[in-house]
Amino acid sequence: MRYISFLLLPIVLAACSNGIHMEETDHEGRPHILVRTHSLDYYYDVGGGGFSSIIDREGNDWIGFRMEPWGSYPASAASSFRGLPNLVFQQEDDGAGHPGHDQCRSTTEGRKIITQSLSGKWLWSWEFYDDHAILEILRTDPDRTYWFLYEGTPGGRYDPANTYVGSNREGPLPAGYDYHHGDILWGNFQWIYAGSQEASGCFYMVQPKKDDRMDMISFLGNTEAGLDSPDGMTVFGFGRERDATPMLKGPQSFVIGLYPGRIGNQEAHERLKSHLESHFLK
Repeated sequence: MRYISFLLLPIVLAACSNGIHMEETDHEGRPHILVRTHSLDYYYDVGGGGFSSIIDREGNDWIGFRMEPWGSYPASAASSFRGLPNLVFQQEDDGAGHPGHDQCRSTTEGRKIITQSLSGKWLWSWEFYDDHAILEILRTDPDRTYWFLYEGTPGGRYDPANTYVGSNREGPLPAGYDYHHGDILWGNFQWIYAGSQEASGCFYMVQPKKDDRMDMISFLGNTEAGLDSPDGMTVFGFGRERDATPMLKGPQSFVIGLYPGRIGNQEAHERLKSHLESHFLK
């Protein structure tokens, strides 16, 4: 195991026999670990402890984090709000798990990235495979709750007219949920997905161990126009209650990946369901 330096050192850290490659690089002016797999390139922010870009083989960036504008609601829906897994919100360790912040240190070990908060209260790892990655939350602050959120750009850009979403409850659904105007799809989901009619893949997230916490799906535009804004992001995830309240506690595991197909109808939804539930649900 080695700590990733805060310098730009574009050298190969690991070239695993399974085809997973890692190297240090600079992205958005910050030190990153670039993980190359068969289907995706993941850019992992060393200090933030989260993904700032996930790029498919068509060149679409499914997150699209940028540093500026920073922390401005709703304008930063087109920039610094984006990321994954965005675990810790507010108070001590605020921003741990979110690109652009400096709350973490990260290491590599084989095909894993291991991240610890600077406070030492949070520890998690990502293990990479050809078509998915598994997050293990290994240690949490016992006095805090957290969430697991995707905030990004399905198919590479904010385009609600061509974006669809869905979950184990239903789908595909059109992008008709306007976060800025209080329109959010609430529910208790075990898996969630989003994609674009213009991209050949579909991004999914799975919580293998079912819980009873609130989950959500919506779209946040970067202006007061809400859903009709020129830019913005899709936001969905696990353990986010109303009034932006994190709900998850203790160790958890999650899966992310890119399914090789559009979910354009109920038949495609059922194929995705079969894939996710046969591979990842306990």
